[in-house]
Amino acid sequence: MSQTWLRDDPPDRFLLGANLPWIGYGTDFGANAWSPAGGLSADSSRRARLDRALERVSADGIALVRVFLLCDARSGVRFDGDGLPIGVDDALFADIDAVMASARHHGVMLLPALLDFHLCNPAQSIADVQVGGRSHLITTSEGRSALIESVLAPIARRYGDDDTIAAWDVMNEPEWCLQLASSRHMRDPFGALQSFLESAVRTVRAYAKQPITVGCAGTWQLDLVRPLGLDFYQVHWYERFGWSKLAQPVSQLALDRPVLLGEFSGRTTPVTRVLDTARRAGYRGALVWSVVAEDDQSDYSDQFAGCARQQRA
Repeated sequence: MSQTWLRDDPPDRFLLGANLPWIGYGTDFGANAWSPAGGLSADSSRRARLDRALERVSADGIALVRVFLLCDARSGVRFDGDGLPIGVDDALFADIDAVMASARHHGVMLLPALLDFHLCNPAQSIADVQVGGRSHLITTSEGRSALIESVLAPIARRYGDDDTIAAWDVMNEPEWCLQLASSRHMRDPFGALQSFLESAVRTVRAYAKQPITVGCAGTWQLDLVRPLGLDFYQVHWYERFGWSKLAQPVSQLALDRPVLLGEFSGRTTPVTRVLDTARRAGYRGALVWSVVAEDDQSDYSDQFAGCARQQRA
């Protein structure tokens, strides 16, 4: 299996990877009322779509793919009557096993993002499935403990020795949680979020041998993650942030580990300019957003694929 700089590659290698965040947001891993039999393992058409996507990126020489696991906890987690997690559901591990098997088959390593900031969105019920409305799992000590001990720890225990996983991303863009209405009444939302991330990192590290990171939305709130003892940092960049943000030397960010450009738009920005700018700034690699997802920033362009094939050669 091809290794990445996260493990064994020379320190001067610039890693090219891709986000393949979901086939269906929040429904690939675990069951809910929309898909009571489970996610990828229970739906051959979705599994085939995943397999085709991994086959494509592997053929281009992409070695690392970032995927989203629990998202906003609409699937995969069992809750008690007070809304606290009491464990993972019966489908979750079968679904994770399915993506792991496909990744192994195609010689691709995974960077799973355990949670997404949409966890903190206002709650909605859509066809008997709650989406969002889980900010108490971060803002309260009871919620933090329940989520970490009943959900994150079992995942880390089960997959913590698997070489298909290159690293763990504890949470995607947690900074956005600080801007949501659910945090505005709190005395110290920053402290609560940082406490959650600290506990989650510590727990995953206790069970998993792989490196750990957090998918930061940008460079404006790195104080949130500096104290966490991460193995590498991950910063996201989109053109609306301004090119000067991407061009800022990594050495000026006061970070003590390598930095990965974990997301950049594959649709609205010139790929070669992004990659050249990131290299000059000192990033250790870049993951395009994204394969399969269909938002207005997503594309896995022929230009990016060509860059990956050229690097492989």
